[in-house]
Amino acid sequence: MEQWDDHVGGAVAALSELKAKATLDDAGLVAHFDRAFGILEELGRKPPSALREGRGPRVLIAGDGSIVWHNRAASEAFGLCLPAHLEDIAPSFQELNLRSRLLTELPAAALVDPDAFQLLRAELHDKPFFMLARAVDERSSERAILLEPIVGDWNSEAASLLARGFGLTGAEVEIAAALTEGNTPAEIAEQRDVALSTVRSQIKALLAKTGAASQTDLVRLLASLSRVIEPRDPEETPHRRATFRAPTRRQIPVEFYGAPEGRPVLFLHGMLDGLSSTPRLEWELKRRGLRVIAPARPGFGAATPFGGPAASAPSAFARDIEWLLDELHIREVQLLGHMAGGFYSFALAAHLGDRVKRIVNVAGAVPILSTAQFASMSRRQRLLAYTARYTPAILPFVARGGARQLESNGDEAFARALYEDSPADLAMLSDPDVFCSVRSGYRFTIAQGHRGFATDAYHIVRDWSELAMRSKAPVTLIHGRHDPVVRSDTVEGFARRLGGRATLEIIEGAGQLALFSAPERVCEAFD
Repeated sequence: MEQWDDHVGGAVAALSELKAKATLDDAGLVAHFDRAFGILEELGRKPPSALREGRGPRVLIAGDGSIVWHNRAASEAFGLCLPAHLEDIAPSFQELNLRSRLLTELPAAALVDPDAFQLLRAELHDKPFFMLARAVDERSSERAILLEPIVGDWNSEAASLLARGFGLTGAEVEIAAALTEGNTPAEIAEQRDVALSTVRSQIKALLAKTGAASQTDLVRLLASLSRVIEPRDPEETPHRRATFRAPTRRQIPVEFYGAPEGRPVLFLHGMLDGLSSTPRLEWELKRRGLRVIAPARPGFGAATPFGGPAASAPSAFARDIEWLLDELHIREVQLLGHMAGGFYSFALAAHLGDRVKRIVNVAGAVPILSTAQFASMSRRQRLLAYTARYTPAILPFVARGGARQLESNGDEAFARALYEDSPADLAMLSDPDVFCSVRSGYRFTIAQGHRGFATDAYHIVRDWSELAMRSKAPVTLIHGRHDPVVRSDTVEGFARRLGGRATLEIIEGAGQLALFSAPERVCEAFD
């Protein structure tokens, strides 16, 4: 990748004048990258990880004790943010020899019995509960240890299944629920205000009815039960996430956040940011009475990829969104374009006409009028932009190479390379909520490899000024002064070309992650 960057940069620098239609095509180079791309594809993508957000804290620990992955619940429970280590969570567990149990005893036991596990009692938020540790094979092909809750929050479906399946009484079901939360018999007796002997008798009845030989076996049974039942998180109800199938048969996953009954704002994600929010942004949306509808574009996340030529992708996406708005009974909508999503906001406004009442683009893409706009980008973005503009035949390899790095758990390294020239953005990445959202966006981007990325790059590196002029909707451009990809002076020039319909706000001290650093100012634009 670095050699290709040097080659393209040198070729551009050597040209005295580079006109809009100039190319750097070379049959030998194209053939070389075709072979390289074939090798990447033959290597294949490793199976999807078993890791998921799920309910309750989940942590993946490498053989050296470093924590290589954790979900949002673990971030909140343990105060985690990568890089992290087993020692960071050890104080929450009662085991004095936690390192030995997880990194020595459990891997050894798993060699004999792949289903081997360790039952650990943790203390979180002043409440005890059990966690299960088991050995898993992760993408690096090395054994790692996954810590996950036994059942998570108890729910009526689990209680009903226990009662029906084993003939448990209501009291016995409540005892089972208390055991999954890590309570001892004495604690259960105190909570229920009954004698300890009564609780012990009920536990014996539980063991007899379920066939479990001990309390540990009973908890293991309940752990298996938790894999059958997926409790519904109140935050994951239908008003939060849904999947639509358009008449074109394309699948459109949609996230909803903000005020459930608020004014509709359609969020158009970029190439690397995904659909996730942060608590600070969500709070501001609710305070302002804004309901965000965030559809995944073709080729991103779980959205059906677009099968036609890249040039027709924006119009096809616009038709799908028109259908989606009708399906949601939304007549008028405001658009929030983020990064490369700024291009799609204009494409959508051109198609929907007066149904779009306002466009707000944050760190948005602008039409590329000269190669000077490429030269000002950070190295990683510049490499992609040059390739997409001048050697599109090689673009799949470059996009696939970036996806490959992310697949190899290079989130933090990728982010730092992306923002190496932007101290403001590097500072924002130190916020755990922001980093979690950015990391989620990376995973969202590469869920289908390079497909969505390559389609976007085709459009973003061209002059699409004519498309921006097809709509009459007022436009607000919010941009960080230190954005390392789209310089603020090019945004100022774009605002002038849009004329009186455009309002420009440059945020001093912000970079490309302006949506996260100034959510109040972004939401205010919709008022």
